[in-house]
Amino acid sequence: MTKPVYYSIRLVHLVAVLLYMSAAYGQSLGNKSAIVSNIRVELDSERVKVLYDVVGISVSDSVYLQIESQSRGRLNVSTVTGDLGKAVTPGKNKTIYWDYRLDKLKITDPVRATVLIKQPIQPVQQVAVGGGPANALISMLAPGIGSIFVQPNRKVGVRPLITGAYVALLVFGLSQQSRSKQQYEVYASQLNESDYTVANQQHHRYLLATRTAAALLVADVVYTFLKGMKNTKQKQAVEQRVVFNYIGTTPTVGVQVRF
Repeated sequence: MTKPVYYSIRLVHLVAVLLYMSAAYGQSLGNKSAIVSNIRVELDSERVKVLYDVVGISVSDSVYLQIESQSRGRLNVSTVTGDLGKAVTPGKNKTIYWDYRLDKLKITDPVRATVLIKQPIQPVQQVAVGGGPANALISMLAPGIGSIFVQPNRKVGVRPLITGAYVALLVFGLSQQSRSKQQYEVYASQLNESDYTVANQQHHRYLLATRTAAALLVADVVYTFLKGMKNTKQKQAVEQRVVFNYIGTTPTVGVQVRF
């Protein structure tokens, strides 16, 4: 880490820009950031006067002063008044007073005064995401049911009708197959052309019903698998987004003043 350079009071007109980000949660990239600039420092025998300009600040943001000594590090700044805390409005020549004498401190070496703005933690918007591709196994056993589990909040909708249609088609098709076999046996024993026609019609209904049921099964399994894969990618994207909000803190720039 580069050691900070401390300047004399003649350099107090340096522009300082600072954005404070919580080390625990971070600041969402999409939020508007407050900007502090034009920090100026004045001194008398009792207190330090810090003036600054600020834009983009909201009533929920909190302004505070940080003082660092070249030899003693960060000082305990307790007795402060002026434009700090919450409800500070945007504008120029905002003023903070630090009564260091009341804090029982002496300023004997160069210090750095920095105005910081702490923004409230922005809650991460939770997006409902359905289950993963493994739910396709449920669809193989009961088409329409597996697809429920890949919907956000397990939305049911009309999906049970798919299950009902699949079962009805399967039962109807198998019954037609059984009747077709029985009718064909009658035809084989009596060689009546009408019996053959009926048996053939029943066989065609069997094929139509079972193939339609198979199409519903395949369609629901494929849909559930693809939707589950998409959900998995969405969950990974959300986790990466939440982890990104935890990255470090933004570097700060302040004004160094020698007393």
